[in-house]
Amino acid sequence: MLATSPVIDTLSCNLYTNFNVIDRIFQRSFFPLEPYSDPPDHHRIRPIVQCRCSSSRSSFSLQKDRFASRAQDFLDCAQKLQVPEEDRGLEQEKRKKKKVSPYLAALVKVLCWKSPPNFLRPRGQWRPKYPSTRSGFIVKGRKVLTCAQCVDHHTKVQLKKPNSDTLYTATVVAVALECDLAMLTVSDDKFWEGVVPVEFGDIPAPEEKLTIMGYPDGKFSMITTSVSKVSMTKSSLCLAELLGVQVDVAIVIGTSGSPVFNKRGKCVGMAFQSCKEDESDIIAASVIDHVLQDYDKNGAYTGFPTLGIVWQNMEYPDLRLFLKMGHGQQGILIIEVKPNYPEYEILKPNDIILSIDGINIGNDGTVPFSQGQRMPFSYLLTQKYTGDTVDLEVLRNSEILKYNLKLTAHKQFKPANISGRPFSHYIVAGFVFTTLSISYLQSEYGLSLRNLSKELIWQALYEERVVISKVLKSGTSNGYDHMEYLENAQVLAVNGIPVQSLKSFASIVESCNEEFLEFILDKQKKLVLHTASAKARTPDILKMHNIPSAMSDDLKIC
Repeated sequence: MLATSPVIDTLSCNLYTNFNVIDRIFQRSFFPLEPYSDPPDHHRIRPIVQCRCSSSRSSFSLQKDRFASRAQDFLDCAQKLQVPEEDRGLEQEKRKKKKVSPYLAALVKVLCWKSPPNFLRPRGQWRPKYPSTRSGFIVKGRKVLTCAQCVDHHTKVQLKKPNSDTLYTATVVAVALECDLAMLTVSDDKFWEGVVPVEFGDIPAPEEKLTIMGYPDGKFSMITTSVSKVSMTKSSLCLAELLGVQVDVAIVIGTSGSPVFNKRGKCVGMAFQSCKEDESDIIAASVIDHVLQDYDKNGAYTGFPTLGIVWQNMEYPDLRLFLKMGHGQQGILIIEVKPNYPEYEILKPNDIILSIDGINIGNDGTVPFSQGQRMPFSYLLTQKYTGDTVDLEVLRNSEILKYNLKLTAHKQFKPANISGRPFSHYIVAGFVFTTLSISYLQSEYGLSLRNLSKELIWQALYEERVVISKVLKSGTSNGYDHMEYLENAQVLAVNGIPVQSLKSFASIVESCNEEFLEFILDKQKKLVLHTASAKARTPDILKMHNIPSAMSDDLKIC
């Protein structure tokens, strides 16, 4: 059934009303033509006035009729072109879908089945499998990007395209913990039919409007937000600072990994973590492109290069005077140089870095950025790749020195868990020893590690520290199983031998012939076990707790 358009009804009513009003005004504007008792000369004017008035009224009536006829034809035509009421909503929905469809061609739903290890119970090692839903998007080179947390400890990853009921099995090819980014691919050619990879755009300006598209709670959603600021952002999983964008909306579960578009349809980043209730961080498109270029160049993700130094700013005038800096000189003071970096042989404590690649560093450690902003000098290093060189201008003992250094990325001793492998463990006398890692910290303190110290996160990422994760109930462990200091305690040495790794730790214990095992723990604590008794009781404890082996397969000596 056709509904009368409010616009057409109003137009029709206004036309007839206006003509009637004008017609009445016209009639009242002429004096009545009655006989006058005037002199004869005046009667000569009467026929002329009467004739002209009649002619004017006739002309107006004719124009009125013609205009009304044309208006009626227009109204009749518009009436024929009306859309039924029930179809108007469909038309609006089609226009909305047409506006969104270019983005949907690159959007995917990521379904991941996880089975994270249970660090407190080596018996099962794995918790029950459960699915999680995140968002992802397609980029060039037959790759799909999503958040790294989505695929951690996965057993299976599947992708689903919009308006499709087919699930495609995906393979995780790389993980970049620095920016919480995971790279996937699909071997099935049908998945790539009809997809349109995103195109990356420039860094958005403050207050610029952005659109986040993803699958919070497994359902499609499109959120409009605006840019609060552009700054260096630190992931909750890593210590690295990378270029990010802060927006004024919170990212809910499922939105992580969603592409973020500007009004021109260009992807300017990926949503990856909330920092406050009404604010979230987005990894900039330049960081994402760096990861893709790194993978294409090296066949694997090698990381973002860094300088292995600990530094402090030099905003305090007396500090600059003490170090004999010249007038107008600015820079940062080196406190420590990490021994496992190549610059350890070149840079020294108390050196002052004045510039990087000819760009002067401020006393607050920042360098010029776009739109009058300033960024930490580490931004310049994140624009380079592993193996690139950097020119440093250094002030040492009032002398300016210039160096050309080859940049490297700090390697994690334990790669990100992208293949679902079990965690390493070693058990003796009911004490479960494992390796300190990000996964272990998350199992103890939750997914967000913001409240933990930088030193602890650094150890979990780059040092193979051995910790006591659990004390199993047994006769041998009596007196120890209720002591809080054993929880998460790090093992520094065994019988005076420093512990280098979990494998070396297991080797020391297995080969020990001394009467006692003396474990030196952190915080100046100590654990002592009778060697023969501890080793004798271990098989019974394993059987009691249904644990198949005292050590994981990766620690066994062939």
